[in-house]
Amino acid sequence: MKVLLGVALALVLGGAASAQAPTAQNDPAAPINNGGPSGPPGHDPVAKGLTADQALTVAKAAVAGCAEFHIGIAILDQAGLPKLYYVPDGTAGFHAYTAFRKANTAYLIKAPSEDIRARMAADPEIAAKVKSGNAYLYFPGGLPIMKGGEMIGAIGISGAEPGGNDKKCATAGLKAIADQLQ
Repeated sequence: MKVLLGVALALVLGGAASAQAPTAQNDPAAPINNGGPSGPPGHDPVAKGLTADQALTVAKAAVAGCAEFHIGIAILDQAGLPKLYYVPDGTAGFHAYTAFRKANTAYLIKAPSEDIRARMAADPEIAAKVKSGNAYLYFPGGLPIMKGGEMIGAIGISGAEPGGNDKKCATAGLKAIADQLQ
């Protein structure tokens, strides 16, 4: 019992002492991320992309522009990480995952998701990535988000099929902030 109490006390006191000593983890002069839980060393965990308000505006505009469908929306930031998943009432949740895969595809090739087939034929590296798992999808509905000629993310829509309507919905969403993407 004394040993356990001593170990516990040492952990508490040691933890308090180490919390006061400057480390790369809590030094304000240290890089934003030094390999902690939010990414690899040197990786800025807050990538460029749409703001949360812009992403929500895009998602709501996509839903309004395609009111006849129950769509799910995924928006990625410039690092290809999720910024927003939007699953309106009445939409099956799997549409957000499918939308992510379309956005991820558009992000990978910096072009509409349906262009992946041609890219796979021309680029063995892209073909290998696509064949290695299920993170990519070659159906329409994934578009890169461009600002001033730079890709700042991607959008994916799922649920407005058949007929290629997912791409139409994604375009409707992006039109809502077109003036902010100049």
